[in-house]
Amino acid sequence: MRIQNLVVTATLIPVLMLAGCGEDKSADVAASSPGAHKAIKPSLTEAVANGTLPAADAPPSDDPVINAYYDYRVAFDTMMRSGGRATEQLAPVMTPAMFTAISQQAKYYRTKRLHNTGATKVLWAKRVLHAKGILVRACYDTKKARTVDSKGRSVLPANTPTRWLDQMRIEQIQGHWVVDGGSTTPQPC
Repeated sequence: MRIQNLVVTATLIPVLMLAGCGEDKSADVAASSPGAHKAIKPSLTEAVANGTLPAADAPPSDDPVINAYYDYRVAFDTMMRSGGRATEQLAPVMTPAMFTAISQQAKYYRTKRLHNTGATKVLWAKRVLHAKGILVRACYDTKKARTVDSKGRSVLPANTPTRWLDQMRIEQIQGHWVVDGGSTTPQPC
């Protein structure tokens, strides 16, 4: 039971700690951005599930901020499925501070020989303007993405929630939208 609580904590703490990271340089961009916008990009779930990038003909969102969030989810899930070994795809989709925190989580997964099976499924994502800049608020489901040890045994308690609400800050760095941290909470969204 103790290791299960540790795994849940190690999985969520780096993301939760990132709420204060960043310098909010995108506040001026947020003021000129369109209002809340919903988008769904279902092909990314399949991309994570089979370990490939989405096909070139996959329908992208018309919102680059939403696309930045989806790119982050794919990169993050790839790292989790690889047991923390695949991290090179993370740097282009997040700020350096967030990359440092997520790299620690990858190290934990490697050390404890953990990995995720299956894929998380983003149910919806929308852009919202906030005093701290642009956020993407998204609901995702982890029912098919279990965290297991090297023997394939689940390491999370059976009552671990499977629906999560992400509220991630998105920043523009050198003309490229990236995730700058935020919060993730269990919520029946």
